[in-house]
This record gives sequence, C-alpha cells and structure tokens, in this order.
Amino acid sequence: MNPMPANSLAELLNTGSLGRLATESRRRQDIAEDVRRRLPEKEAAHLVAANTDEEGRLVLVMDAPVWAARVRYMARELGEDRIRVRVIPHGSGPASRAG
Repeated sequence: MNPMPANSLAELLNTGSLGRLATESRRRQDIAEDVRRRLPEKEAAHLVAANTDEEGRLVLVMDAPVWAARVRYMARELGEDRIRVRVIPHGSGPASRAG
C-alpha cells in the first residue's frame, strides 16, 4: 500500500475546499478592513464582520444595536447606497467568550 504524499499546510489551504474557504475568508476580511477604514474609530471598533449579499448590498454585522443604528445613519457617508446592518445575536460576541 502506497502512503499518501505528505502535503504542506500551505498546499492544503490553497487547493480544493480548504482553498475556496481560505479565499472566501480573505475576501471577507478585506471587506471588513475597508469598512473599518471608512468608519469613525468608535464605530469601527464595534464592527464584527462585513460581506456582500447576493443582491450586491454591503452587509455589516455590529456587536450591539446602538452601534448598528449609528452605522445605519452613516450609510451615505460610507459611500454606500445599498447597505444592510445587522446585530450579532446576544451572547455570540467575542466578549461573551472571554473568560
């Protein structure tokens, strides 16, 4: 029986399902970084994630309703006319996992 060739982690992350997952993760990180640069510092600190939906709208996920409301009012300042702002479900944020 021939052993399967050992692949480096980098090779695995650049091929197949893992490669697609890594590419999608980088794309979402790039979107979030771009949005953070355009938001005021206080609002940027509360951005959890950013993506685009199937209709091309920018979708932002904030960590609390108050920050989501503030960002909704800034949509034009962000240069976005099609934006959706959501709030991460209570108890799902990074602070809830910190021990």
